[in-house]
Amino acid sequence: MGFWQNYQNRGNNKNINMALTSHQKKIILIAVAAVALVIFLGVFFRKPRPKPLTLEIWGLSDESAVFAPLIQGFQKIYPHISINYISKDEATYHEDLLNSLVNNKAPDILMLQDNWLPYYQDKIYPLDLTKDKYFNLLDLEQTYSQIARNETIKGNYLLGLPLYTDTLALYYNKDIFDYYNVVLPPRTWEEILNLIPTLRRVNPRSQITRAAISLGSASNVEWETDIISSLMMQYGTGIVDVSKKGAIFHLESDRGGKKIIPGEESLNFYTQFANPRSPYYTWNDNFNNSVIAFSRGETVMMIGYNKAKKIIEEYGPNLNYKISSLPQFAGTPSVVNYGYTMTLAVLRSSGHPQESWNFLKFLSQKNNAEHYFLQTKNPPARLDLIQAYLNDLDSGIFIRQISTSQNWYQYDFQEIEQIFKEMISAVTLKGEDSLKAINAARDRINYFWNQ
Repeated sequence: MGFWQNYQNRGNNKNINMALTSHQKKIILIAVAAVALVIFLGVFFRKPRPKPLTLEIWGLSDESAVFAPLIQGFQKIYPHISINYISKDEATYHEDLLNSLVNNKAPDILMLQDNWLPYYQDKIYPLDLTKDKYFNLLDLEQTYSQIARNETIKGNYLLGLPLYTDTLALYYNKDIFDYYNVVLPPRTWEEILNLIPTLRRVNPRSQITRAAISLGSASNVEWETDIISSLMMQYGTGIVDVSKKGAIFHLESDRGGKKIIPGEESLNFYTQFANPRSPYYTWNDNFNNSVIAFSRGETVMMIGYNKAKKIIEEYGPNLNYKISSLPQFAGTPSVVNYGYTMTLAVLRSSGHPQESWNFLKFLSQKNNAEHYFLQTKNPPARLDLIQAYLNDLDSGIFIRQISTSQNWYQYDFQEIEQIFKEMISAVTLKGEDSLKAINAARDRINYFWNQ
């Protein structure tokens, strides 16, 4: 029976094969070939899985916990990219960066203040806005404030992504103001001058034991270059002319029908607080750093950025203080504030510049920028977030000043700071005439800039 069944089955198969027409056989062959071709093409042209890579970011003041959720969100889109965030000490930041560049161990992305960008510009990998599909000049203009765009955009290139914008404001000791029945914070510099005799404390030997405000010196006033820059701008000078690569704060200008030299007026106003012969003498080199002195109740007022709050929390956690807008000169036709924008820039030495910029573009999205603000309370750089948080209890003062804040191009921020310190010290320590001091500062800026 087994033999007979096998014989019958072979006969049946033969009948089936004989039943297929030549046309049907051709169709089967074509189908088999098509399937084989699809399989071959899928294997041959299959997009290779991206190789795992790691980006390193150097940050300032922000802890890694701030960026952890943002990094996780980015990795959902780019699972092959790991990001290592390192919080660095600002005191050694620039030295560490230069050493890392020499040793080929530099990060891919780093935080830079906008006035640092010119110094590092040749080391930055900019984004070409004429070729990029995510950013263009119009989008940036509609997304970020003017001060945020000032130094980050050069021609058709974006040097760095604006992260936040900080502005100078007036900090004051609320308990001491209440003790002397000073109900409202001073809005003008003239009001500050009037408060000095009341708030300043002097011992029997005519030594100042408590300053009314920490201004006037070069050695122990935090952000002294920015403060005197703000005074120059309030007096009506742009400080430098970028097209001519030179200083202009020594040039005469008209102010209320009176001819003045803004640089001279600003230097005189600033240094009077540290001049023992001035009726407004209230500060000297014997005090601690201005922020620490304020934290410890050694000075009643100071000028500082939003980031000063972290220092106060460290040195004076129980200090009862308030913050008001940066004082203006009485009768000034328009408000002039001063600030800087912290940016994130990609280094040319990075082996992954495109991936680095992808991360910055991810951070630029509104929901991610808002997350960063809510975690840090660093005043936002995006216009929509500025509008949304104008009345924020923690950062509202600083945010409201962004639209009226200015800054200026600094070809070398370290050189500029040294020049300004020496300009101030020439008056306070050497007794030089302020006009001579600003002319010397002008000459040094012009000389070094054109090197």
